Amino acid sequence: MPVIQSSAPDESPERAPSHWVAVAAALALALWVPLVLAALALGRALAARIAGVDDVSKLGAVASPALRASVAAALVIPVLVSLAVATAGAGAIVGRHGGRSGAREAVLGCTLAALVAWGTSAAGGALSPWPVAALTGLVLVVVASLSAGLGARIGRRRRPRNA
Repeated sequence: MPVIQSSAPDESPERAPSHWVAVAAALALALWVPLVLAALALGRALAARIAGVDDVSKLGAVASPALRASVAAALVIPVLVSLAVATAGAGAIVGRHGGRSGAREAVLGCTLAALVAWGTSAAGGALSPWPVAALTGLVLVVVASLSAGLGARIGRRRRPRNA
């Protein structure tokens, strides 16, 4: 009887590296959306507690520069941590299951995801003066690329030895 399948059942065809870039971008965004929603709520709660108000928007311009910097850090740090966790996870998956693909594809995909998120925020008007928009884009790209590369290296080390 002729064999229909020429390869062993556990061998899957190798994906092109560009496919893993798209997989990394989609995974990073899919992981980041729920994490960033939780991080935004956490950041607002931390900032309100630091400022001693019920709502951070009530802080006003009369606050001291040190208090305003503390509130800004409380709002930004949880979001950046959520991005780092999401892109490291996406990078680890690409590193573990990516075949010939690895850190480069994970970094490219997660950088693309960070730029998509940045572009969506900028188009919605959330990043209003252009220096804020430029700095935000730079920080997102740096955090995403560094954590994706680290995640991919960790994922690559966890590959089965016979692969």
